Amino acid sequence: MKLLGHVFIALSLGVASCAFAQTNLGDLRDAPSGKFKPADFEMLWAAVDEVSRGKTIGAVKKWENAATGNGGAIKLLEIFASTDGRDCRRLRIDNHAKSMKGSTKQVVCADANGKWMLDAGAQPAPKPQP
Repeated sequence: MKLLGHVFIALSLGVASCAFAQTNLGDLRDAPSGKFKPADFEMLWAAVDEVSRGKTIGAVKKWENAATGNGGAIKLLEIFASTDGRDCRRLRIDNHAKSMKGSTKQVVCADANGKWMLDAGAQPAPKPQP
């Protein structure tokens, strides 16, 4: 099950990275996350978790896997409650795998157990009118 989650993340981040970099969907092999090993994804998600649990806009967490040469940085861009009341974050995710580089913006929301999950459809709830 954990491997399936890593595959989903690779596809999500890979497609987003390709779309951002090439303005078309491209191939997963053209995205840094397409080269990631399971340990890379564990480090990436640990960085996402650390930045997302914090409440400092602009906070950055870098990660690097010395064994693979892969790494990246996660930056907190926005904190919001979604229209269905979930705690969400908009992040900029910069990744590299050897000489490949990619950048994407993603939304993560906390599930009922406090685990951050990708949710491209999450939208900020309307602000209350004064």
